[in-house]
Amino acid sequence: MNHPLSGQTAVVTGANSGVGRSATEMLLRAGAEVTMVCRSRERGERALAEMRDAGIAGSGAGEARLTLELADLSRQDDVRGAAERIATHHPTIDILVNNAGIAQVRPVLSADGYELTFATNHIGHFLLTHLLLDRLEAGRGRIVNVSSRGHRGADLRRASLDDIARGRAWKGPLQTYADSKLANILFTFESVRRWGGRGITANAVHPGVLATDIWNKTPLVARLLIRPLTWFMDRPEVGGAAVMNLVTGSGGDGVTGSYFNVQREEKPSVQASDRILAHELWERSLEWTGSST
Repeated sequence: MNHPLSGQTAVVTGANSGVGRSATEMLLRAGAEVTMVCRSRERGERALAEMRDAGIAGSGAGEARLTLELADLSRQDDVRGAAERIATHHPTIDILVNNAGIAQVRPVLSADGYELTFATNHIGHFLLTHLLLDRLEAGRGRIVNVSSRGHRGADLRRASLDDIARGRAWKGPLQTYADSKLANILFTFESVRRWGGRGITANAVHPGVLATDIWNKTPLVARLLIRPLTWFMDRPEVGGAAVMNLVTGSGGDGVTGSYFNVQREEKPSVQASDRILAHELWERSLEWTGSST
């Protein structure tokens, strides 16, 4: 059996379901050692047990190829703790899949004072990536940021970035989700400009319109309308394969600083290509997280 990622280490956020779960299983089958970063202990341990029972992570000593770290990405202390534990166990990280995402239906603030969707989908991943930067550099890491074609509805110019991040410019769940997904792409492109010389690659991907748990977080009326449509949506495995394409496929061939619609590279929105906006978001994100790079 071909194991192209044998000996490589991967970290996947939101790994207990949806795209993250599918990508985790595919990474394991390709031979990688995977750390799952999950918010819920119960859901994380259930997914871990199911994958081990299915033999995906091997058996016996091989079970060490799949481990679980708990962290709520909206809480910066959680992210710092998880990053410290991951770095302690892994001198190199070859693959980082920033996948975890939520769509909060109301303007709720995180424990650190940021709008919850933006805090989870962008700020938490920005911080995690920075904290693992040395390990990624050591592994000439490939970063895959799971975004969405919904980023085309975003507008990070409608108010100050601080007002958007802190929920003072709230315009509903779809706007907030789109803004966070645009932030994922801006982060991707700016990280290549700043870190590309370190041998790190980064790409963003829309994983497809998938039947995942995220639809359960939409308002009730929308949920009732969407539920029948999930029968016509792609399975999470489509998203997992889109991630793998950027690990062992196109991204594995050195492609970096690109946006993919599933497995096809395409041009993102005008704002996603705005270098001034990307620079500004990076600088604000450093302030929001107390990072320095």
